[in-house]
Amino acid sequence: MCGIIAIVSFKNHRHNMSRLDEMARMIKHRGPDDEGFAIFSNNSSEYKIFYGDDTPEEVIKSNFKFTPKEKYKYTPDNFIVGLVHRRLSIIDLTATGHQPMCDETGRYWIVYNGEIYNFKEIREELKKFGYSFVSNSDTEVIIKSYIEWGAECQRKFNGMWALTIWDNLKKTLWISRDRFGVKPLYYMFHDDFFAVCSEIKSIMPVVKPVPNFAEINAYIVDGPSEAHSDTFFHGAYRFPAGHSSTYNLKDKERELRFQKYWELGPPIQDNSFSKKKLHEYADQYYHLLRDAVRIRLYADVKIGCALSGGLDSSSITFFANNITKMIKNAGKVMTFSNIYRNEDEKYCDESEYIDIVVNYLGVKAFKDSPSNNMVLELNDKGLWHEENCYDKFNVSAYNTYSICKKSGIKVALDGQGADEQLAGYKRFWYNYFSSRPKLRIEYARSFLSAEIPLKMSMYYAFFGNSLSRGSDRNGFNVIDNSPVDDFRRSRNVLFPNRYNDTVNMATNWSMRNSLKKLLRQIDGNSMAWSIESRQPFMDYRLVEYLNSIPDVYKLYGGWTKYISRVALKGKLPDRIIWRKDKKGWPMPLKEWVSGDVLISMKKEIQASSLVMNLSEMHRHLKIDDNRLAYLHKRALRYFIRYYNVARVGKLFFGC
Repeated sequence: MCGIIAIVSFKNHRHNMSRLDEMARMIKHRGPDDEGFAIFSNNSSEYKIFYGDDTPEEVIKSNFKFTPKEKYKYTPDNFIVGLVHRRLSIIDLTATGHQPMCDETGRYWIVYNGEIYNFKEIREELKKFGYSFVSNSDTEVIIKSYIEWGAECQRKFNGMWALTIWDNLKKTLWISRDRFGVKPLYYMFHDDFFAVCSEIKSIMPVVKPVPNFAEINAYIVDGPSEAHSDTFFHGAYRFPAGHSSTYNLKDKERELRFQKYWELGPPIQDNSFSKKKLHEYADQYYHLLRDAVRIRLYADVKIGCALSGGLDSSSITFFANNITKMIKNAGKVMTFSNIYRNEDEKYCDESEYIDIVVNYLGVKAFKDSPSNNMVLELNDKGLWHEENCYDKFNVSAYNTYSICKKSGIKVALDGQGADEQLAGYKRFWYNYFSSRPKLRIEYARSFLSAEIPLKMSMYYAFFGNSLSRGSDRNGFNVIDNSPVDDFRRSRNVLFPNRYNDTVNMATNWSMRNSLKKLLRQIDGNSMAWSIESRQPFMDYRLVEYLNSIPDVYKLYGGWTKYISRVALKGKLPDRIIWRKDKKGWPMPLKEWVSGDVLISMKKEIQASSLVMNLSEMHRHLKIDDNRLAYLHKRALRYFIRYYNVARVGKLFFGC
């Protein structure tokens, strides 16, 4: 888990290439253990490699082809391509894992962020072709996989990644991002340069960022999105998940051409139910999830599990504990949890369920709660690391990984992606009620026992697919008369026309779109604390499997995630298996956004030139005390969105 930068300078080379160390410092949190630099000429095979302030002495003293002997400094103008790496050492903690890394010939160079969980199997396959290895890292496996199979190598990888490989002979930069976009990757074409990076802020030493008003305005209206190319930064775009691209320096182009190597296919539409099939599906699910956890337990550092007491995080903790017990001298599995101790915040606290799992499995637990007087400070830190505003505050998730850091854990397993695949959110009942035959016993059973407001159940039962596409998902549209234009549609936040047809269509859409903002949130919050987060539910084998089974095994008898409950029955306490309420990093927003905090937020909004420059937004919603009071009372999320925009303006754009 690391941070990467690749830059190709078009002009003003001295300005661009002399700031690689400053760019690296901007993402030090992603890799505090090591740093490295490699630069290349545009008209020869010449290259130079450098170390930085945080490069370990062990690396500098080693004698591999890719280990540097000279500290980074500006070089002559004929060097116009730069690779930068910040390393969070997880696998192979020695100098052999240093990056940028090259092959034995010095032709191919890689900077890479992520983990390839099946790298050992791929390494054995490559050995049969005559390849040898000097390290125990997955990085070396990737570069030699590329040499052997070219772009096809990415289809073999089971993991999360954002990477670039520079071919110093052909002068091409190959770029690849994992299937789901678990690892962030951005690119920018500027008059002076082309850059690829893990975080947009790394470009700030060479160019002053400019706000993208269209995206910021759409965030105000519809909320955050990570499911399209635009970002809050003008000219900076998300590299699409499941794609790769080859940039040829000789072509001098100012665009990328993307090649899709993977996509989630259409879901199965069959809805027949049988108990025999249920247990067959549950058994397969059990073994796939167990193996997804198993391969994510490989690391040379301490690993822990994020535990909320919900079914998903508890399942991962169970498997991790079960597997670890079979490893000699492995020690107890560690868990970390965000809780709430104040009496008026107890409705958000999940300590009761966390303790049930901890005591049942006998794992070691670390728990803590965020301080009320630090809410805005913690939110600022979250905004800085995520770079894209979230819908509310980011305090709970940010605090969760601070607990992880304090506990000495460097790798965290979490349950992201389960709700989207297993229909875990209440909203999926809307799809169920609007698509199922209404005269069946199963329909009546679900109607009476599903964890969903009766009023909403009746609405969807009687009116079917008449879900309002342009309104807030809770049926309350604060921004009146806002046109649903093409740009807003392109953000993949508003439900598409056929979203409500079936449960499986809704889960499929959620996996391809709404999940992406949660994955970015996890990466931002974990990497802020130099923690690698791994998601077993995002194993592509499990994703493809759950997409291929009828949705009647996901929602059944008033239960969400039915197949998971059946699969884990007897493995966890019944109070966890049959728990119906869902929280998901809850926050006591009404208690937080009050008193001095509310006054501070109002002042920030009113003083923000970025907020006032959003003309489209300002036309729909005037910023005055009466309107702010209305927003705070009726739609807190919109009030917080304005505040987040105001803070992003200060943090990134100086406005």
